[in-house]
Amino acid sequence: MRSTAHRTGTVSRYKNQSGFALEATLGILVLLSILVVTVYATAMAAFRSGTTDLGKQRTYYAAEAGAESGMSQLADALEDAVLEDGEMTSIVAPTMAGYVFDSFSVTKIDTVKHERITDGPFTGLYSLTQLVDIYSEASAPDGSSSAVVVTAKAQAIPIFQFGVFYEKDLEIHNGPPLTFAGWVHTNGNLYLNSNSQYFDDIVTTPNNVYHDRKDRHEIFNGVWIHDATATDVRLDFDSRDTPDYSDFRVKSNDRFDDRLKTNAYGVDTLKVPLPDGLDPVNVIERRFVADGALEIQSKMSHKADWYIEVPVNAMPNEADFCANYISIREAGKVLPTAAECAAIFDLDYDQFYDGREGRFVDVLNIDMAQLFLWAGTDDTRITEILYIFYSGAGPDPQGDGNYPTIRLRNASLLGNPISVASRHPIYVQGNYNTIGWQPSALLGDNITFLSNNWDDAQQQSLVRRASVSTTVFAAIMAGHSGTPCDHEEVGCGATSPYGGGLENFPRFLENWSGRTLTYRGSLVSLYFPQQSSGSWGGHYYNAPGRDWAFDLRFNDPANLPPGTPVVGNVIHTAFRPVY
Repeated sequence: MRSTAHRTGTVSRYKNQSGFALEATLGILVLLSILVVTVYATAMAAFRSGTTDLGKQRTYYAAEAGAESGMSQLADALEDAVLEDGEMTSIVAPTMAGYVFDSFSVTKIDTVKHERITDGPFTGLYSLTQLVDIYSEASAPDGSSSAVVVTAKAQAIPIFQFGVFYEKDLEIHNGPPLTFAGWVHTNGNLYLNSNSQYFDDIVTTPNNVYHDRKDRHEIFNGVWIHDATATDVRLDFDSRDTPDYSDFRVKSNDRFDDRLKTNAYGVDTLKVPLPDGLDPVNVIERRFVADGALEIQSKMSHKADWYIEVPVNAMPNEADFCANYISIREAGKVLPTAAECAAIFDLDYDQFYDGREGRFVDVLNIDMAQLFLWAGTDDTRITEILYIFYSGAGPDPQGDGNYPTIRLRNASLLGNPISVASRHPIYVQGNYNTIGWQPSALLGDNITFLSNNWDDAQQQSLVRRASVSTTVFAAIMAGHSGTPCDHEEVGCGATSPYGGGLENFPRFLENWSGRTLTYRGSLVSLYFPQQSSGSWGGHYYNAPGRDWAFDLRFNDPANLPPGTPVVGNVIHTAFRPVY
């Protein structure tokens, strides 16, 4: 009995142990299953999270690209330096494969403000600044999306606050000493070489600076630039011998406290106020019926409150001229009577000889004293922007062809702020704007200074009448004669005809030896001459002493000449993601 009972108990224990093992095994399997599911779920979650992060990152970059596209379009819209509402709405999101821009907008912030530029390569100048926000939101088919906001400054920089501003290459190779106070900027390359050349302010170019001539290889060691303490420091390097941007910046910082800036500093090209593809000479071009909004906004002829056309049948006497010219004044302005007109204007063909052009000159003389005497303080008569052009050829007494020009005389006292513009050459005879200074500008195909001692009858091809010292206070925009190519370029040759440089940008026709041309203003050249073809040379004049400087009065926006052109610049000031 005990034996049977014993066997029964043993079997029972075995059964209990087997059941426990089975339960344990099942429990472990369940735990393993849960663990596998958990690991799988975690892995899948991580995978999905990684995929989502990657998608988010990609849409972030797409949104950023959209904002950069908006910046580029904003820069194009600012070519006329004015942001119109229509231009703002025309800025749209780009097309990008695989992405959709759910929201894209360009919005002005506050109003246009006069302000000093405090960052970037043009720090220190002032601008008409409009803050703009560019909002860009992009999404992808997987549902990921991102948004960013870029804040930009659209800066309209008045061009006459530069001491010198060139659109093309700027060459300065003066013989007699030249000290220039004022910011010097060129959108082209800068060539500096002289025994006595001094720059008292900042010098900038988005291209290269060469301590050499453009027309031939020649290096004099007399180019000096102020450092931050106004100490003259000699230029002894350039973009050719220091091509590495970092090395160039180190040298410029060490010598000039970063006051010589090139493409090594990322200097921007300042855009002139006209559409892409349109030559800047159009700033001084006549009106055309087909002119669009941008041309109307930019041309001096459209800004003019007195627009004069000298027609083909205008004859060389005052009464006939005033009876036949075409004269347009803006609303509310009146025209002079025939007698008053005759006192102001005098038209003569082949009146004097221009030694540089090698021909006699047709001249519309404007007696500025008579113009201001007629206008007085009458708002209906006052002229702030006068534009003149010749619509045809007249008599040719010397038989050397017509060469129509404008000449301003008796202009030492200006009655009010005034800018005189023409697509033709302009001559200034005698002191200009030296008594009771007024904001004034001269804009033409070229500008020639005639001294207080000029005499029409005595100035012939081989007779250089002695000048007397003369002073001019005015901003100038005119064409300059450039050197065709850099002597270092393949195919240019060892020499290239010299255009005359900045030192001959205002032209001269007399013997200025021992005499001084004192000039205060702003020297701006956006184009080559279109009406004149005479090349620079020393046979028709002797160079003056050049006491030239930027007119500091232009640092006040209230003192800018009427119709001052502006150049546009866009800078990125802030960037932030939107969550």
